[in-house]
Amino acid sequence: MDNGGNGSTAVLNKKVGPLTVKLIIAMIVSAAIGVFILCIGGLAGNFIGWILVAILVYMIPHLAKADVKIKAVWGAVFAVIAISIGGALVGPAYVSGVSVSDLSDFDNEYFEDVVYVVNDDGTITVTAIVNGVDADNVPVLAYTEVSLVTFQNVYVSNTVSGMDKIAMTQVSGSTYTATIDTNNPASNFDTSNLYYMFLSLAKYEDSSYVVNQDKVSTVTLSGWDFDGSVYTYTVYGAAYSMMYTMVIYYLILLFSYFFRRKVGNTRKKMEDSGRLYPQGYGRCTFCGAIVLPGEVKCRKCGGYIDRPESIKPKKKDFFQCSECGAEVPSDASVCPKCGVKFDGVENEVVHADGKVDISTETFKCPKCGADVPKNADFCPECGKRFDE
Repeated sequence: MDNGGNGSTAVLNKKVGPLTVKLIIAMIVSAAIGVFILCIGGLAGNFIGWILVAILVYMIPHLAKADVKIKAVWGAVFAVIAISIGGALVGPAYVSGVSVSDLSDFDNEYFEDVVYVVNDDGTITVTAIVNGVDADNVPVLAYTEVSLVTFQNVYVSNTVSGMDKIAMTQVSGSTYTATIDTNNPASNFDTSNLYYMFLSLAKYEDSSYVVNQDKVSTVTLSGWDFDGSVYTYTVYGAAYSMMYTMVIYYLILLFSYFFRRKVGNTRKKMEDSGRLYPQGYGRCTFCGAIVLPGEVKCRKCGGYIDRPESIKPKKKDFFQCSECGAEVPSDASVCPKCGVKFDGVENEVVHADGKVDISTETFKCPKCGADVPKNADFCPECGKRFDE
């Protein structure tokens, strides 16, 4: 006999403190997937990414049978893990990868051989060969301060229209240059801050440059002359992403908790009133179909339904529904199984003292001829509905 499956199940269900091995694996998987998603493009910086991560980080441990307390703690633990990885590893690596220490990606059909030089007098010179210059396409250097770096996404202080722009001047032929004077407050450039920068062709109108979004060089960050701490941007940026992600996560947790509690309370009432069997007994032992108290045979496979008397609700008076055979409280107005209405006229009422009242009132279904309870809404045989 092969017990490999049972052995694996036993290992997965083994307790490690308050957690099972299966739950620990689920948490590791959810953390890995969540951080991976946050590192894809700009998902760490938008609502879609936050929702997706929150749902996955919640659902994977949930499917591994984590209770509400464990899920509440797990959300906080994941936030710490994500902030640590995003702030200390992913964010700094991203900043380093898009700094102007490597200008090879800066070249395109409009800008070639881009060179940045930090001069001794505190100025920064940007030189490039520019193609496509005409009256409506002036080369400019655009930049604005970075607010946060969320994993591999950048938040900036201004939109493109609000960025500082410096017109590049022609040196010779197709060679143009622009100079940033970091000592001049009017330049809005401080080397202790991180900047988002690009070259673009723009049109000058209404005393400002309007950038042509189709003619922009690769975006870069001013890591080449940045003397501040990158962690100021990346740690706070990761925390910013996690703040929104955790708000969504705990909203899901609270909604799920109250919804499941309401469902549980409703089920308990139905069990106490005899409309449902306790969990574990509410399905056919042969085919798994749902069975209700009072049913003797499974409606799906016809198997005999045997339930211990100890789990059956204690009823003072009950009767058997004349349409479907389910046990119904004597004061019920509607059958919990088939929905037929009761107006005090039923086939059989069984009292606690064992006495049985019989008061059968039926009529023939005009369609199929079956006997139908006097006040039924539809025929149990052919389904024909009757007018009020």
